[in-house]
Amino acid sequence: GAGEKTNLLKAQSSVIAALTGLDAVRLQIEEVIHKKPEQSMAQVVGPVEIHLPLAGMIDREAARKQLTKELANIESQIDRLEKLLASDFANKAPAPVVQKERDKLAGYKDTAEKIKAQLK
Repeated sequence: GAGEKTNLLKAQSSVIAALTGLDAVRLQIEEVIHKKPEQSMAQVVGPVEIHLPLAGMIDREAARKQLTKELANIESQIDRLEKLLASDFANKAPAPVVQKERDKLAGYKDTAEKIKAQLK
């Protein structure tokens, strides 16, 4: 548990709530967590464990739609760059310019993979 830090955190709870945008009334500071909240995200900071309840905080469907939209946009960028790099551009443009486009492509592919993982 947080031990001696508990009293300090309790004394500063209104400041913590204000800085983090949390509801001061619902902020709970306990020395020992007996039961971790369901559907919560845990964050560990030294001896302190923070649990943020996710239920009702995010609209999962809206988040999925946003990610799907973002993925479609990124995939169209990947498609555009792959066509560009397969064209005469790759042979005629200066090497640094071509490399910049290749780096962009790699970045988009990396982002697309991360989004796909989030959508699973």
